Amino acid sequence: TYYKNVEDYIVSVDGVLSRKKNTEYSRVILALTAIGKNPADAAGFNLLLPLGDFDETVRQGVNGVIFALLALDSGGYEIPEAPEAETRELYVGELLRREIPDGGWALTGGTPDADMTAMALQALAKYRDRQDVEDAVQRGLAALSALQEPDGAYLSWDEENSESVCQVIVALTELGISLDDERFVKNGQTLPQVLERFACEDGSYRHSLNGNSDEMATEQAFYALAAIHRAETGKTTLYDMTDVMQ
Repeated sequence: TYYKNVEDYIVSVDGVLSRKKNTEYSRVILALTAIGKNPADAAGFNLLLPLGDFDETVRQGVNGVIFALLALDSGGYEIPEAPEAETRELYVGELLRREIPDGGWALTGGTPDADMTAMALQALAKYRDRQDVEDAVQRGLAALSALQEPDGAYLSWDEENSESVCQVIVALTELGISLDDERFVKNGQTLPQVLERFACEDGSYRHSLNGNSDEMATEQAFYALAAIHRAETGKTTLYDMTDVMQ
C-alpha cells in the first residue's frame, strides 16, 4: 500500500505501529521530528505514549533502550503519564546496567560489538554531565578504538563493513569528538576516508568491499555523511533536531 505521508499510515493502523516492538514508535518519532512534525499529535495519535512504558520498551533489549532515548531527546520531549526525569533516569540506568564489564555493549554475549557500542554512545551523549555516564562513555570509546582493524575498518561476522564505520562516525559527532581524534585514525586513515572505500560510482554505498550497492549501507552512509556535514558547519548533531522545531 502506498501512503502519501506518515500520518496516513498511522491512521490506517489506528495508531498502533507495533504490539511487540516499541522501537517502531521511536523510529517514527525520529522521522517526524526530522521533518518538523509533532509526534505527540500525529493524525490525532500521541506516539510518545508507548515510550512511557519502560518494561515494554526494554523488553527488546539494549536496542529498545537506545532508540527510546534517541527519540525522546531528539526533540526534548516529555512523556505523557510518566515523570520525564524518572523515565529518562530509568532508561539511562538500564543502558548503564547493560554495559559489558570491561566496556562497550553488545546485543547478546559478553564481547563488545562496534555497532551496538556506537549506538549506545549516541544515546548517552546528552548525559555526560553524570560521572557514571562519562566513565561508561570513555570505556566505550576505548572499546571502539580497540575494535578497529589496522586499516581503520570494523569487522562484523569477520567481514569489513561500512555500517559499523557509519555508526562510529555518528557516535563521535554526537559526543563532539573530532573525526581526526588519534584514537580513531589508523595508519593515517580517518573514519570518513574508510567509509569512502565502500562508495560506488553511482553515489550509493556497498556493505562489504567486494559487494554491490546496498540499500541499508547507503542509508546509513548518508546519515553518517549528514552527521559529518552538521559537525563541520556548526549545526546541531544528527540526533539533536531542535533546530527543526524552532
